[in-house]
Amino acid sequence: MKKTFLLVMMTFALATLWAQNFDQYFENKTLRINYLHIGDAHNESFALKEYHAGGIWSGTRAYLIEPHRYGSVLFEAFDSTTNTPIFSRSYDCLFNEYRTTDEANTQSRDFEECINMPFPKNTIFYTFTCFNRKGEGKVLYKAYYNPKTTFTIPFSTEFKLITLHKGGAPEQCLDILFIPDGYSRDDRGKLDVDVKDFASYILNCSPYKENRERINIYAIKGFSEESGVTDPNNKIERKTLLNSSYNTLGTDRYLMCENVWRMYDVADDAPFDAIVLLCNSEKYGGGGIYNFYATVCNGAPDADFVIVHEMGHSIGGLADEYYTSETSVNDFYPAGIEPMEPNVTTLVDFEKKWKDLIDPSIPIPTPATKEYNDMLGVYEGAGYVAKGVYRPWQNCTMKEIIYNNFCPVCTRVLIDMFNYYSNREGE
Repeated sequence: MKKTFLLVMMTFALATLWAQNFDQYFENKTLRINYLHIGDAHNESFALKEYHAGGIWSGTRAYLIEPHRYGSVLFEAFDSTTNTPIFSRSYDCLFNEYRTTDEANTQSRDFEECINMPFPKNTIFYTFTCFNRKGEGKVLYKAYYNPKTTFTIPFSTEFKLITLHKGGAPEQCLDILFIPDGYSRDDRGKLDVDVKDFASYILNCSPYKENRERINIYAIKGFSEESGVTDPNNKIERKTLLNSSYNTLGTDRYLMCENVWRMYDVADDAPFDAIVLLCNSEKYGGGGIYNFYATVCNGAPDADFVIVHEMGHSIGGLADEYYTSETSVNDFYPAGIEPMEPNVTTLVDFEKKWKDLIDPSIPIPTPATKEYNDMLGVYEGAGYVAKGVYRPWQNCTMKEIIYNNFCPVCTRVLIDMFNYYSNREGE
């Protein structure tokens, strides 16, 4: 526990050095940038679509410069007069998964993406830097935004917002927003029950339950034309609020939404740091991408596990630790490169991972035997491959279908995120 506390303190002490004066640079509302992420396995680019603004800024105000980079895309905003960095946020995306598929070797695609930032008082310039799996970054886009002259679309207030759990002010909490998909008006009673159930799955799982005062949970009350979710492999097509679908990137259980601009339109004027799509389906499935969004099905077994597992990706930037299930991505963690994700390692740069937490008597790598059950170690098999990538725990929630079983490493990462969003330096 002492080592965990010190690491969190060091992380947020570093963040404090980069903290900016919110009132100096920003108004208390949100600017959203809509754009396309375009490319294939070998090339990528960005194309601006439009700007939206409104609501409040519900994100952190103390740590406007992100203290870590778990995402492979880095957005940075600068004061245009002084070139001072005033905001940054990293994220991952469907495009980066697509480019590791076989299809991406021969076909280019475009994916909708958005970034939210506090609304600037004066002209800014912003950049998108993309990092490859080797950690090499390249600035691929730069543009200016003038809040006084740039055409900007006002936020919508189309949907009713429900508060499911209130821990504190939005700017001092991790704000989780449920958006329903595939609930028709005939399903409104079911939706009322589901949002409460899924909020309880989050709040009864460690470390969320020990940090309730740092978490807000809201839900959008939005309905679809038809009930259910599109499932191409079973020839099921539904007209829904967000057109979520199984078989994303060719993986049957991968339930995701490619209508990201519409998703953010629905979320307009709601306080959120993390979006979770609650899909009306009994088929097992879901997904989660860091600082992008997460999805979960409402009716499949183990739904309590699915939501906290997928939020491990979307909130904590945690990697999948399993290596035996179907996936369409190839060579996701190249040999000789240390992964960005905090809960997997190739041992190339293990000092930056969880080495500080391991008892010196534990062998590295660690045999996955009964002797080391419930012991922090370095177990081979993670990140979709059986060899060369290692995980910290034998059966963490990021590996097995076990609810409320995050290992000490994943727990530390999630608590770090609670501290970040609640503007605290660790306790």
